[in-house]
Amino acid sequence: MKYLLLLLSFFAIKCINFQAQEGPEQQLLKIYLHEGAYDDVNTFEGTLVKDLIPGTVKIPFWFTKREQEIILTKAESIDFFTFPDTLQPEPNVVVMPNLGPEVIRLKIRDKDKTVVSFYPVEQKYKKYIDRFTQLRELINDIVESKPEYKALPPRKGGYQ
Repeated sequence: MKYLLLLLSFFAIKCINFQAQEGPEQQLLKIYLHEGAYDDVNTFEGTLVKDLIPGTVKIPFWFTKREQEIILTKAESIDFFTFPDTLQPEPNVVVMPNLGPEVIRLKIRDKDKTVVSFYPVEQKYKKYIDRFTQLRELINDIVESKPEYKALPPRKGGYQ
């Protein structure tokens, strides 16, 4: 009987350890992306918020190791870590609806860079905006390809 209890205890511990390993992959590259009014990808907190217009939905979210590698490779190829902190808006231009700035933050080891971009961007920042957009679109493409994102309800409206 003792051996049976010992065996069952060992089996239970192994099952718990196995289940713990099925969770999120380690986020060596932490990513924060904000765009639109309420859309956020935040692997610092392990969440994704989708703006359903109206309302939002928040789910647990992370990138695989391979996805992190793809994003980091792109960030390095466009020199993201050398961008100015803010891509300022064109002065005296008003865009409606104004959904606010887009933000990308990437952190890996000792590199931690946040870039805030406004629309339309001031002329002197034009050389950065295309590369910023490429990185944002890559992150979005990866997010939108994931089953957990595809399972979310569609947006119901838009901003005017």
